[in-house]
Amino acid sequence: MIRAMIRLLLFSIVLASAVGMAWWWHDYSQRSIRLWTVDQGELLTGVTVSGTVRNKQKTTVASEIVAAVARMCVREGQQVQKGQVLVELDDSVLAAECAKSQARIEVARQTLAELKAGTRKEELERARQAVVQAQSELDHTQKNFARLEDLRKRGAATASELSLEETKLKVAQSTLKSAQADLDLLEAGARPEQIARAEAEVRQAQAELQRCQALRAKCVLHAPHRGIVTARYVDVGEVVSPGQLLMHLNNLDDTEIRAAVQETQLTGIRLGHKARVLADAYPDKPLEAIVEKILPRVDPESGAVTVLLRLHEAPAVALMDGMAVDIALVREQRDRVIRVPAEAVRGSGESAEVWVRSGPSFEKRFVELGATDGHWVEIRKGLDVGEVVRVN
Repeated sequence: MIRAMIRLLLFSIVLASAVGMAWWWHDYSQRSIRLWTVDQGELLTGVTVSGTVRNKQKTTVASEIVAAVARMCVREGQQVQKGQVLVELDDSVLAAECAKSQARIEVARQTLAELKAGTRKEELERARQAVVQAQSELDHTQKNFARLEDLRKRGAATASELSLEETKLKVAQSTLKSAQADLDLLEAGARPEQIARAEAEVRQAQAELQRCQALRAKCVLHAPHRGIVTARYVDVGEVVSPGQLLMHLNNLDDTEIRAAVQETQLTGIRLGHKARVLADAYPDKPLEAIVEKILPRVDPESGAVTVLLRLHEAPAVALMDGMAVDIALVREQRDRVIRVPAEAVRGSGESAEVWVRSGPSFEKRFVELGATDGHWVEIRKGLDVGEVVRVN
C-alpha cells in the first residue's frame, strides 16, 4: 500500500513537471517568433541584382602642428557624427604662450591709454614747482656770483672762490633749462608718432594672441562629416608633426551603390527609376534609391553593366565601403497589393505556403504568389488583410 502511494506521488510530480515544461516551451516559442499582420502596400516589380556599397569620400585626418597625442576619442570601426571630437593633442605649451600674449596686450593697452589721456594735473604741478625752484636757485646763485665778483675786484676774494661760484651758476642755469623743458613737454602732451607706435604695439600683441589661439584650436580635431573610422595610426603619448596621418574617415553621407546588371536585365531600366537596396548586414532595413547613372561599358568577363544608384536620404544604418547589398531595380510600382515579408513564405510555385495564426497556434496554408521585390511578396490568393502570419 505504501509503495503504491509512493509510486503515485512520484508519477504526479513527473506529470506536473512535464506540464510545466510544455507550458514554458509554448510560452517561449510564442514570444521568440516574429509575426506580421497581412496588409496592403507598395510593391516594386523589376529585377533583383547584387551590388556593393562605395563611400565616395574617404577623408584623411592629419595633424597641422607638432604636439603629443593627449587623447584618442574614437576607435577603429566606430561611427561618428559631424563635429564629434576625434583626437586631442597636448596644448599646454600653446596655452602658456596665449597667456603671455594676453599679458602683452594689457600692458600695451595701458601705455596707449596713458599717452592718450595726457599728463595728470599732479605731474604738471610738480613740473611747475621744479621750474620755480630752479629759477629761485638761479637767482640766488647769480647774486652770490655778483657779490664775489665785486669782492674779487677789491681783492677781498680769491680767483678760486670766484671760479667755484661761476660753476654753481652754470649748474643752476642748466637745471632751470632742464626743468623748463620737462614742463614744456608735459604741457604739450604725447606726440602723434608716440600714440601711433603705442597703437601698433597693441595690434602686434593682438595678432600674436590670435596666432596662438589658432594653433591651440588645431589641438582638437573634429569629424568634418558623419562617417566611420576605417583606420587609426597613432596612440596616446606619440608626438606628431604637421601633415602626419592620424586616421581615415569614410563619409557615410556620400554613399554610392554600384549594381552589376546583366545586359539582358537592363530592359526597362531607365535613369530616375526607383530601386530598393537591402544590405546583407541589415536584412530588415530596406533603403530607397534611384538610378543615377548607367555606365556605357560592358565587363568582357561577366557581361555585366555597372549601374550607379543614389540613396534618397542619408541612411540610418552605417553602410560601409565594400558592403554587399541586394538591389531590386524597379520596372513597375504597384500600390495596395496584399503582401507579406519574403521570410514568411516557404517553398515556391504551387507548393508555396505560410503559417497563419489560428487561436493559440499556427496552421499551414497554401497560397498563390504574385510578384516580389526581394523584401515583399505579393499574395494573390490564400490570405486576407488583417490575418497574422509567422515570419521566422
